[in-house]
Parts: sequence; C-alpha cells; structure tokens
Amino acid sequence: MSEFNTCLKTQSDVDAVNTISAFLALDDMPQPGSAPVDLVIHAGNAILETAHAACKAALEANCPLVFSGGIGHSTTLLVESVRAENLLPEESLENRSEAEIFGALASQVWGFPKEKLILETRSTNCGENAIFTKVLLSELGQKARTIILFQDPAMQLRTFVTFQKAWKEASCEAVFYSCPTFVPRLQIQDGITTYASELPSGLWSPERFLSLIMGEIPRLRDDENGYGPCGRGFIPHVDVPDEIEMMYQHVREILKNHETTKNRVLT
Repeated sequence: MSEFNTCLKTQSDVDAVNTISAFLALDDMPQPGSAPVDLVIHAGNAILETAHAACKAALEANCPLVFSGGIGHSTTLLVESVRAENLLPEESLENRSEAEIFGALASQVWGFPKEKLILETRSTNCGENAIFTKVLLSELGQKARTIILFQDPAMQLRTFVTFQKAWKEASCEAVFYSCPTFVPRLQIQDGITTYASELPSGLWSPERFLSLIMGEIPRLRDDENGYGPCGRGFIPHVDVPDEIEMMYQHVREILKNHETTKNRVLT
C-alpha cells in the first residue's frame, strides 16, 4: 500500500480515519490566566515540525526544553527526514539519539539557547520517556509545576496520560498540558485521498500513519489486552468513546488485508 487510495476510497472511510486521528491528537493547552509554563517536554518522534513547535513554545515561555528520546523505532526515520532537508552535518546524525539530533536542530537551526536544553538520551518508548525524564530532572534539581508536552500527534493522548501517571507515582505534583502541534487530517481532492493541504511537510508514509493510529486504540483500551489498569498497567484508565470504537472497527475492516497495517493492530 503506497497511497491512501489503495484502501480509503470513500468519504466515510476518510471521515473515520479523521475522527480517530482527532481523538488521539489531544489538544489541551493552557487557558488565559493559567499558571506560567515552566517546562516544555518533547518526546522523540520522526516529525520535525513537532520539535520546532516545542522550541517555539519554550522560547515564548522563557523556560527549559527537554528532548526525550534514545535510539528507537523512529530514529532511522528522523535521520532520513533531517538528511532530506539537509539541516545538519552527517556527524550530528551518525549513532546519535533522537534527543541529541533534536538538540542539535534546536541550537544550530532553530535558534534555541543551548544552556536551556536538557537531553534525555536513553528512552526507547513512551513509558521510558516519562520515567527517565522525571529521573533526569530530579538528578538535575529541576522542579516544574506546569509542563507542556509535545509528541507525534498520533501518540499525543497516550503520552499525556503516561506522563501524568509517572509523575503521580513519583509523588510529584505537576499540571500537564498537551500540544499536538497539528491534527492529522485526510481529504479527498479530485478523487485522490491525501493529507489535508494545510498540514506541514515531512509527514508519515500512508502505511506508517495508518499503522500508528490503528495501533493506538487497542493500547488505550482498559481491558486485558490494553495498556490500562485492567491490562498491562502502563497508563491510567482512558475512556475510549463508542464513536471512536465504531470508527476503529470501520477502518480495521478496510485494512485487514493489508499486512503493513494489520500487524500493528493488537486485537
């Protein structure tokens, strides 16, 4: 499957994907009058725009910026994206963690002050992003009460609840806000299904995007197979609305014959 049109042929198909995507891309930013933001955390992924947005948010808040991410499943894709844009010299990419790559982009390309960067370079999944970041901040004597989280929009909701759980279990009080940078959306134009025109460049391949969103719903469920308290216990209980479950089943039926996406569905 190299194009969305291979499987998403109707407006109902596209609407189902967009409904799931909007649910996962949790947008929960501070309201006017909220406490000042004193930390921005970016969890490693392969979408450059999310890191650039995190830099802008930290600059606006005049606060430190944490890049969390070791060498994981997104690292190769991140390196490919940076090379495609010719943003960094090769020595900044070879055998470097996601945090180190984003740190180099922040300081060398996007004008973020190096002294306000904190790099967590060990984590390889969402849970480790949360736990290792909390440990590192404690080691550095950094205390944050109001934190904005940035992540791949398809993983924004799970990242948000994962960090909340990690901080609570560490008896650390903090208010988290969630910024997905943008909400992924598909459109049908001239009979072709594509990403919506207003979205940034450098997005996922169709296979990867559909794999990501279809893998998230089973993980968010609070059942024996999910990541909630009734399953693996990685995250707190999350309500997955009936509408989202219906859209998930709709897309799952479409994708069940596509190996690259089917293998990411946990149930």
